[in-house]
Amino acid sequence: MNVIGFSKAHLILCFLMVVFSLKAEKVPMKFGKVDQADLQMKSYPADTSAAAVVLCNYGYFDSNNLQFVHQVRIKILKEEGKSWGDYIAPAAENAMVKGQTINLENGAPVVTKLKKESIFIEKITKGRYRARVAMPNVKVGSVIDLEICYVGLPSYWHFQESIPVRWSELVLEPNTYLTFRKNYFGYIPLSISTDYRWATHDVPAFKSEPYVDNADNYLARFDIELSAINIPGVYYKEYATSWNAVADALRKDEDFGQRLSGFLIFLNSLEKQIKTAVSTPEGRLAMAFNEVKKVKWDKKESIWPSYSSLSSALNKKVGNNADINLILVLLLRKLDIDADPLVLSTRGNGVLPPYSVSFDKLNYVIAHARIGEQTYLLDATEENLPLGMLPERDINGRGLLIDKNDIEWIDLSATKKDKSVAMLNLKLTPEGVMKGEWTRSSFDYAALDRRNHYKTFVSQDEYLKSLESKYIGLSIDKYEVNDLDSVSQPMSEKFSVVLKNRVTKTNNQIYINPIQFEKWTENPFKLEERQYPVDFVTPIESTQVFTLELPDGYQVEQLPQNIRAALPGNVATLQMQSSVSEKTVQVLFKMNINKPVFLQTEYLDLKAFFDQVVKKQSEMLILKKA
Repeated sequence: MNVIGFSKAHLILCFLMVVFSLKAEKVPMKFGKVDQADLQMKSYPADTSAAAVVLCNYGYFDSNNLQFVHQVRIKILKEEGKSWGDYIAPAAENAMVKGQTINLENGAPVVTKLKKESIFIEKITKGRYRARVAMPNVKVGSVIDLEICYVGLPSYWHFQESIPVRWSELVLEPNTYLTFRKNYFGYIPLSISTDYRWATHDVPAFKSEPYVDNADNYLARFDIELSAINIPGVYYKEYATSWNAVADALRKDEDFGQRLSGFLIFLNSLEKQIKTAVSTPEGRLAMAFNEVKKVKWDKKESIWPSYSSLSSALNKKVGNNADINLILVLLLRKLDIDADPLVLSTRGNGVLPPYSVSFDKLNYVIAHARIGEQTYLLDATEENLPLGMLPERDINGRGLLIDKNDIEWIDLSATKKDKSVAMLNLKLTPEGVMKGEWTRSSFDYAALDRRNHYKTFVSQDEYLKSLESKYIGLSIDKYEVNDLDSVSQPMSEKFSVVLKNRVTKTNNQIYINPIQFEKWTENPFKLEERQYPVDFVTPIESTQVFTLELPDGYQVEQLPQNIRAALPGNVATLQMQSSVSEKTVQVLFKMNINKPVFLQTEYLDLKAFFDQVVKKQSEMLILKKA
């Protein structure tokens, strides 16, 4: 969560208190007052599988002093639920935090208070903070009590979590001088909904499955955005009233738009180097992209640079994504290429609301360039990323192009596939050992993942050992890799392999699974119905070819059954084709996912498709002794 905070100027409101009377509502919890029944709870009756349960989540905004009070109480029920003792919540720079953990010992409650050294107020980005706490003495059976107070509004409020929520309530008292928007997301209906009070009860845990862009996009929640502060004759400021207003604020901001003007002497050397080396705009763009990639990304995401000047990031060769990509924008402009910043929300931060303005959702900036009719989206934070591709974190709906005088929405869908081709050419011995060659080629996003994975190992030997550990019975005698550092090319690998204990022998038969590596052993989709889309991020193309030379005295008794299957519109296709030629058998398996996102209405078809994938990849080739 992030916080909509108020600056000192905004605190003028504290001296202009609004007389506002609300009908008194019963407060659902009081800090430190825990029911004996909750302390004794062994499991949550509504969901006995729950590792923990939010007993109460209560937020109250006092419009008189502009203070927000957030209270949360959590019961730990299982060992894995102890992770909820590390709690993160919205805050402000001067937030006041108190907490305690209550345990039953010999039938009596024992309180352990949260210490100051376990409270961390962290700056997320400009004007945004969060509180991170490590609750003490958390064990199975504990009840965690936490209270956080700060001046401002939360940017969103969760009514649902990944664990059940018994009660969640938000009260936002109206204030004559504040205007804010709220948008409700999720699939859980509100139990109480008035002009200023909203609540839910007995909310089930959000059940996540693989291929979710961000679970927070589908949790029942409010997104809250401050629109304006208006004290007639005293103070007036508009916030995110429109996307044009957001863009205009960014252009004028000293930490964003002002960084793109002024003296750019620090780029003169790079400009000269590139112009001397390359004459075409396309070549200069590519070289600039690769030169800026030499500044190492510190893994921090923001639309605001981390240094007081962009030259510091270039000189120190390290910075956040804003440092790196704003340097790229400036360098391209010096090379006479039309370039502008494009702001977005990463997948981990949630999708930008399609119908409402949200300044707080913007947490990342990349470069956008035009050469003639061709446009380029550029993120120079990834060493192994080729020109023309975005990191997966950037592929998230749409982004806002901050042009010199205008705005434009840019689609951030993947333009490349996750494509891989694997070939096994093996010879089977009478003892049931397979020897031969394994080659695999990785393209586009598959190549990016493969290169990133390869470079996590300290040596090639360590990489090969990890493969031998992953696949039981695999021994690698020789290895060759091509185009490891040529990121614009596919990455290819060639292995000389011995495979033991990978076949099953009976009296006169040998059973072999042709899909030796990288197979689906179970269907990733298990829900009876899914209330949110399936997001593969990119289209997928996977091809595997298994070729086996049979030992003398053996013949094929049964092949995996051929199949050609497709979902409506060929959005996903499956092929398995087997053939025999003299002493050689070949099995081709190919799966295509031809679009990245499947809607909820397509879920059951997709689930059935993967049932077929798992079934086909488990089918055996059966050999019989003649």
